[in-house]
Amino acid sequence: MLRLIIDRLGDGHNDLFLKIDNMPSFIVISDSYFILDFLEIDEKEIKNQNITKDSILSFGVIKLIDYWIDKIKVLERGQLTFIPFDLRDEYIGGLDIEKTKHGYKVKITSTDKIHGFEVCKSNIDKLVEDNKLTFTQANKTEWLISEQSIYEGLEWSKKEITNAQQCV
Repeated sequence: MLRLIIDRLGDGHNDLFLKIDNMPSFIVISDSYFILDFLEIDEKEIKNQNITKDSILSFGVIKLIDYWIDKIKVLERGQLTFIPFDLRDEYIGGLDIEKTKHGYKVKITSTDKIHGFEVCKSNIDKLVEDNKLTFTQANKTEWLISEQSIYEGLEWSKKEITNAQQCV
């Protein structure tokens, strides 16, 4: 299962937790700083949708999860995609996800050849392709996660983020 959790006490740095709930369990901590830029969400869109200042991060993280779901659900067996998670000045990190017969093979990867401030959802695939980027695996662990668990975890995350936001 993949789950994305917001640390409400964070400040844009080290405030997102990506939890992989398969053995061995693993947590990756990241910044939310570049998420709105990556998703190409500007102040006009936020204003038009009446998103309050306290809700901006929740709005962005839910949009990021939706982006991930869209990238994952078009994969066919044997295909691989990179979904960004850790967008920093020095590098980008995320997950390599490959569809297999039994679900999805997931690895934590990164590259320092492109950076969080220069990528957005409309150019990331082109930057990866044009630069013939290979991603470095952060650790030697990989997980096989069922299709049901991938989607259940991501939908759980969206629901939890929405519920937590309503409590604020």
